[in-house]
Order: sequence, then C-alpha cells, then structure tokens
Amino acid sequence: MAIKSSDQLTIVDLTDAYSVILTSDGYTFPGTISAAKAGSCTTQVIAMRGSEQVAASVDLNAVTKPTGITVTKDTNATSPTLTITASTSFTTAGFVDIPVVTEGITIHKKFAVSIAFTGATGGTGPQGPQGETGATGKGVSSVTVTYQAGSSNTSAPTGTWQNSPPSVSQGQYLWTKMVLDYTDNTSSSPLYSVARQGSNGSNGYSSQWYTGTGITGTSSTATTFSGSGVTDAKIGDMYLNTSTYNTYRCTVAGNASTAKWVYVNNIKGQQGIQGNPGADAITMAISSSNGSIFKNSSIETVLTAHVYKAGVEVTGSALTALGTIKWYKDGGSTAVGTGATLTISAGDVTNKATYVAQLEA
Repeated sequence: MAIKSSDQLTIVDLTDAYSVILTSDGYTFPGTISAAKAGSCTTQVIAMRGSEQVAASVDLNAVTKPTGITVTKDTNATSPTLTITASTSFTTAGFVDIPVVTEGITIHKKFAVSIAFTGATGGTGPQGPQGETGATGKGVSSVTVTYQAGSSNTSAPTGTWQNSPPSVSQGQYLWTKMVLDYTDNTSSSPLYSVARQGSNGSNGYSSQWYTGTGITGTSSTATTFSGSGVTDAKIGDMYLNTSTYNTYRCTVAGNASTAKWVYVNNIKGQQGIQGNPGADAITMAISSSNGSIFKNSSIETVLTAHVYKAGVEVTGSALTALGTIKWYKDGGSTAVGTGATLTISAGDVTNKATYVAQLEA
C-alpha cells in the first residue's frame, strides 16, 4: 500500500460540570417516647449539566440508611422521586446516602432523617388509685436550618452559619445544619447534610474558554502568567494558545497576576505527510462542515478530504484514478470509513478524537 497524501483533524468535545439537587434534603418523623411512628416522605432527584437538566438514576441497592429506614423510587427515568419510609424500628437519627448516577458520573447526596420524640405520660394501675400524670411531652416547636461552605465533606466548618445558602466555590462543600427546637425550651444536637459543589451547579459557574498566546509551556505545575490577559479567571476555566494549540486549565482563581494555570493537552494533530514536490505534487486538506470544537456531545459534522494535484482539486474519476481515500481514528490501523467524506456524530467522540484521511494507491 502506497500513501500518496494524508491529512488529519482533531474533534474536541467540551462538557459542562454536573450537579445534583434534592428537592428536600431532610425530614423529621413523628415519634413515640422511644421510636419513630410509621410514616414516609418524598424527595425528587434533579441532575444538571451546566444549566441543562439531564437524566438521573438511583441504584437502590447502593443506598445506605439507618436501621428502620427503607427507600423506594418511582419509574421516572429523568427525575425519579424517592419515597423514604420509617418503621417503628427507626430509633436513631442519621443520614440516607443516595448515590445518583448521571451520564456515567456518580454523585452522592445525603438526606437527613430524625425523630420528634414525645414524652411519657402517667398510666392507671390495674387496681387501686389513679397513678400520677406523667411529665409533659416534649414536642418540636420549630426547626432552624442554616448553611455554611466548607472544604471537607467529613468535618463540619467552624465559621458563621447563614440563613441562606452561600455561594460555594468549585470543589468545596455546602453544609446544611438542622436543629430542632423543642417545646420545653431545649434543642436537639445539630443534624448535618453535605453536598459537593461542582463547577456549575443550578446557580453555579459555567467554565469559560479564553484564547491568546500569553499562556505557554507544557508544565503540569500550577504557574502564574501575568501576560495572559485574563482579568477574572475562575477555577476550571480553560485557555487555548492559538499559536501552539496547547490548552490549559485554571487551578487558582484570580486576575492575570494571581491566577495559576496547568497544561492539559495539545488539540492540534500532527502534520500530514508531505506530498511529492513538483508539478505533480499531491496534497490533501480536511475540512469540517461544523468546525472542530463542540460542547456537551452536540457533535454533528461532516469531514471532507480535499485532494489537490499541482494545486488543483481533483474529484470524480480523476480522484478514483489516483487511489482510494480511507479514514482512520486515533492512530488505528483499521479504516473507519472510505470515500471523500466521513460523518461524525455525538457517539463517535469521547472528549477528543483524531481522524486521519489517507489517499492510498
């Protein structure tokens, strides 16, 4: 097999960050003096990719929960509703850990469950006088819910708790604290739930792409580039050097003097094989009908291999006489297509794929 000419093109798929929301993240079951009364509550699971809702699923076999708690779900394939049921064997407050799977990614959510115990009352003896009335029962007079951002998902933050959820940076955790105030002027121990904040939650931040030539090199060590021209970089933002085609990710937020970047990869394919010099030189160039960078797997484009002989494009029978165009993906040796065009769709690319067209004699 003789390769008369070749060219290649890289298709890149960029994806927004994921976040998962529970419409309710806690419930207090009515109780007796020692255990919960049988009852149930519901919460709905909503998954987001950036600002777009995506399908979520919950593997009930992977749910962990306190003794006496069971979890079921409806048949909604996009936003399932979970029913959390307490039996009379539920005696100690805790958390239901819910693993939510969306587009192959698992995110754990915690649902707080607690019990509003009642006080004991006096009884009547089988014989003899009426027994004394027991102490007044202790009910729940109010529930206080506050919020705070933290850097750990196991140790509660020690700062000031707020009445409204604060803005949480990427990689940090949003802690929710619930305290039950009882009618006897006492309060319960705090109950916590924690959720990890993605780079783009329901009100989060969508990663931004910047271009220029101010960020250079291939170091995996976070580095400041004062000439980047980026005045307000966020963690997770990306930068494309339009001269070298190197890409970089922001790991420390800030302006051009403080933000830090690390090298990710190079999205430019290797140079195609040089055609023979002279009047009969054969060259090739690949074009894409919809560009080469797509977002959230919305890939739909047609690659076309243009063959030139002595600077003039060759088509039809003249092209057939020169040879056959074959397409290869990511360095593979088996052709994924034959002919001047190749259609690429979302299922063909995961993050990035390089397609090579070769005119073979």
